[in-house]
Amino acid sequence: MKSEITLNESVKEAIEIALMRLLQKKDINKITVTELTDLAGVGRSSFYRNFESVEDVAVGYVNRIYREYFKEKPVNPNSYKKSAFLPFLKERYVFIEQHKDVFGVLRKNGILYSALMKMDSEIKKQFLIADIDESRYFSAMIMSFSAGVIDEWVAGGMKESPEELSEITKRCLMGMFIRLKDTF
Repeated sequence: MKSEITLNESVKEAIEIALMRLLQKKDINKITVTELTDLAGVGRSSFYRNFESVEDVAVGYVNRIYREYFKEKPVNPNSYKKSAFLPFLKERYVFIEQHKDVFGVLRKNGILYSALMKMDSEIKKQFLIADIDESRYFSAMIMSFSAGVIDEWVAGGMKESPEELSEITKRCLMGMFIRLKDTF
């Protein structure tokens, strides 16, 4: 059974890498499953066993490199505490910067925000806060905010460093909460 899992993971990785190569030359909506599986050296059934769409392949790739990156990091979504949220975002920005070619291609193809939201749905559960009744809504709001900031950062050419973007994020969040507080 373990070799099946390992084999299937290598098939998924081959498809993901093939997609990233194709995205360097073509728009995502012009890439066919046949073209993708031919480049990956796998059958179409392997694609449909693992993915629902070509966009899912991109999300799968981002999820895989994201998990690998955060596996060794001291600040990760699994160790969330209220005080660790901004350091987690900063580390996330570092990750995005290190993979800016990938995220730039996703942005160019109009799928960065949706890919981030799908990726975030896997980690959103880690940001549920026990003392907030509406925790799932708070979590969704923060993940949507984060995806929007990253999308805008990539669209603007990532001129700010991850450290600068962390400070901007902090100021934006504080400003948003202050404005909201004043309306109640």
